[in-house]
Amino acid sequence: MAEKKGIVKLFLKFAIGVLIIPVAFGISIAFYKNLILIKELSGSLNSFLWGVASYTFLHVLFYKPTYLYVLGHEAVHAGVSWVMGGKIKSFKASSEGGSVGTTKTNTVVELSPYFVPIYAIIIAIVYFLVAASYNVNHKVFIFLIGFALAFHMISTIEVMKVRQPDIVKSGYFFSIVLVYALNIAVISLIFSLMFPSFSEKKFFIDTWLYSKSVYIGIVKQLFS
Repeated sequence: MAEKKGIVKLFLKFAIGVLIIPVAFGISIAFYKNLILIKELSGSLNSFLWGVASYTFLHVLFYKPTYLYVLGHEAVHAGVSWVMGGKIKSFKASSEGGSVGTTKTNTVVELSPYFVPIYAIIIAIVYFLVAASYNVNHKVFIFLIGFALAFHMISTIEVMKVRQPDIVKSGYFFSIVLVYALNIAVISLIFSLMFPSFSEKKFFIDTWLYSKSVYIGIVKQLFS
């Protein structure tokens, strides 16, 4: 019976994954359309791209900070579980892997490390705390944000290639589509906090409009 329930649950998650593909398309288009409108990046885009390129260069040719990724990964597991009312019973992180024992787990807790770029969020928080009292070179923080986001995205892609228990439990297809869309949503939130010209409200309205147009197009193709 438990095995049948598990199969049904995986099938439902696969179906949900298929249904949210238009949202993944919509949120991608909305993010790009709003990204190119960020006025603050007009003079700092190179800093952001240099941050992305620098980490990519480091990761591919010299060093993969596996321990830092595992530490952040397990910390997010623990933090999200705690926010949802769970208690942390154990915590382990090393370059070989990690684990967290909690009293509360669900799909959000299991997948959260894959769409929460914890180090980019920490850098953004530090930026606001420092900028509130001092004049700072925002290009440095934009470089670091690009570096941290590249670290998160590249490491997440590598980890998801392996049969991670979190991903297997939630279903690969469902997890990949959901993690992709949520990564863009979280990154857009970070950008809306750092760049006044990036409107989170406009971004989500655009996401809705573009996603709706994809759904309408699919329905017309199927039933016309």
